[in-house]
Amino acid sequence: MSKQKNGPVRVHFNQPASVLCMMEWFAGQDIPVLPIHGVVDGRCTCGDEECSSPGKHPISSLVPHGVKDATTDLKAIRRWHRKRPDMNYAVATDGLAVIDCDSKEALRSFRSSYRPPPTFTVKTARGFHFCFHGGMPARIGVSAKLDIKSGPGSYVVGPGSRHASGAIYAVWEDEAIADLPQNIADMSERPEESSDDGGGGPIPVGLRNSTLTQFAGYMHARNVPKGALLEALKALNRNMSEKPLPEREVRQIARSVTRYPTKPIPEMLSFADIPDEKLEWLWFPFLSFRTLALLDGNPGEGKSQFTTWLCARVSRGDLLPNGDPMEPANCFLCNFEDLPGAVIKKRLEANGADLSRVFVQSRSFRLTPEMVQWLEGEIISKKARLVILDPIQAVITKGTDTNSNVDVRDFMDQLREVAERNDCSIICIRHFGKGSHDKAMMKGIGSTDFVGIARNQLGLGRRKDGDRGFLVVTLKANYNEAEGALFKMTTADARAGEQPSVSFDRFDTVDADEFFGAGNAKRGPEQDEREVAKQFLLDALADGPKAATALKSQAEARAISASTLDRARKELKVISFKKGKVWYWSLPPE
Repeated sequence: MSKQKNGPVRVHFNQPASVLCMMEWFAGQDIPVLPIHGVVDGRCTCGDEECSSPGKHPISSLVPHGVKDATTDLKAIRRWHRKRPDMNYAVATDGLAVIDCDSKEALRSFRSSYRPPPTFTVKTARGFHFCFHGGMPARIGVSAKLDIKSGPGSYVVGPGSRHASGAIYAVWEDEAIADLPQNIADMSERPEESSDDGGGGPIPVGLRNSTLTQFAGYMHARNVPKGALLEALKALNRNMSEKPLPEREVRQIARSVTRYPTKPIPEMLSFADIPDEKLEWLWFPFLSFRTLALLDGNPGEGKSQFTTWLCARVSRGDLLPNGDPMEPANCFLCNFEDLPGAVIKKRLEANGADLSRVFVQSRSFRLTPEMVQWLEGEIISKKARLVILDPIQAVITKGTDTNSNVDVRDFMDQLREVAERNDCSIICIRHFGKGSHDKAMMKGIGSTDFVGIARNQLGLGRRKDGDRGFLVVTLKANYNEAEGALFKMTTADARAGEQPSVSFDRFDTVDADEFFGAGNAKRGPEQDEREVAKQFLLDALADGPKAATALKSQAEARAISASTLDRARKELKVISFKKGKVWYWSLPPE
């Protein structure tokens, strides 16, 4: 037997493997995790040289809704890790309470005062995380260097991740996660949360949050420092509320308001000081740059076909009918209803698009303020001149009332500003509603402020002269009235995976209100609806079986009723089969 030579033992720490292993371990404990940016050479992988939270904030391209997208799904976790092997990760604290001791003094104080039971403990860069099953109010600054992270919307950096200092978060006590003891749960209580402290002011109970939020927004817009803003809110809450809010809620209001950059305060300018500007057109007089446009129409009549044709022409720099010469430009075709590979790409190819210049989103998203910043960043980096959101309802944030003028204007104003800043045209696709309207511009789903904020509004409907194709006509043009543009579509074998090509036919004078008016407001005969449903199924199932539940949801989004879809399914002899616990549909063999 050979002797082992004495000498130092060198151990290589595989941090990416450790991150994946720990994420899978937490998922196995039914504790959701999410990807956050990592640290490489002391810098956050987000690329911001002045990042205020290096190695600690979510990777928005993977989890656009932040901690809300945390999951225990191993497939999703492994997919994140394959895409970003340099990532850190975070542990969502919904159902957990994590005591964050950020110094030796805080650790000694916590242990001596609360005597925590053995539990899963993580060594951080400067202290420790004590993890417990249970919930308690989150609180920053329970005492010096001691915080509580708990509840939905909160997370902590997980063991195996790298700190900006280079230190690795490590498992310190590999114990089972203990239940939260009552004495520790009580530590978040504050003496000042008693309703006897202050009160009796003119702000009634039902208006406390909204009043404090408005006041915080006013101060934040004037660049009041965060600390001063918080103190002012606390004083207002204490002295002016009928019954003061708990301080943790006041702090939450301050955090929520100050997390977004301030907008400059407007000022009144004389027109003598306003510089001259020239309006540039993408397609005169239908679509202009630096503006929002609407494209409204019934499902299945050609809106997506038209936008695909438009992207194809813009990507090649082709002259649009009656338009001006333009250079080839990049386009974003954010389509949330059709399959990218089986349908959208085939349509682009059929229309001769430069595929390298047309981009599609990798997954669905909602345009939260963070995601609006992401979208603008993508527009800037890829120099997109045309952005299509099909349909706009797919990206509207949850909680936004699309029938409320205030909510719609707040949401759409973000997109208008993006279009103005980046010299691009943004087209928002809407379906027609089922109600009867004399004015064609009022037929689209949602608030009238969709129309109010858009500078151009187009309507699209199926041709009525017997030719296969559609008509695009201006419903609202703040700059100029336009004739209707007639388009033709070729036939295609959807079962073989083909898609039709679109070509411009001619301009024609059309009365939009008459064409889309009350006589056309009702849905067409049942047979027409069924043909739309059949075409939807042929397109969706062209590349193989799909989950029935997903198909029904997509059909509902296109205003195809469940009964019509079922009749179309039977006419096409769609095969229904069960795999595990999920039902699938597929086209019959040829």
